[in-house]
Amino acid sequence: MPIIAHQAVGYALADAKMNIEAVRALSLRACRAVDAGHPATSELANYSKIFGSETAVRVITDLMRVVGVDSYDDVDPLNALLQDALVLPIFSGGNMGVRRRALHGLLQNPDYDPLSAGEA
Repeated sequence: MPIIAHQAVGYALADAKMNIEAVRALSLRACRAVDAGHPATSELANYSKIFGSETAVRVITDLMRVVGVDSYDDVDPLNALLQDALVLPIFSGGNMGVRRRALHGLLQNPDYDPLSAGEA
């Protein structure tokens, strides 16, 4: 029986694809904001970095649960992908630091327009 015929596998793959597409859409919005010189560029770029890096770890570990312990073997590509993904949330000051410095500061700014990122 092909692995995709198992219902739980199909759910896991659909969830993985949905999350990847959400990351792509947010990243595309951030890139468009950069190109347009939109004031929400920094905000969208930070959201994209945080959401994308945390989603990568979550999606890969979810897929590794489907495959099982064999996915942690050095010959399985999921192991190498996990090793790469684990560094993303801590790269460039880490997601907690980005939240604290960039986004928290942005939200505290009295001139901050919470709707501006939605217009980018």
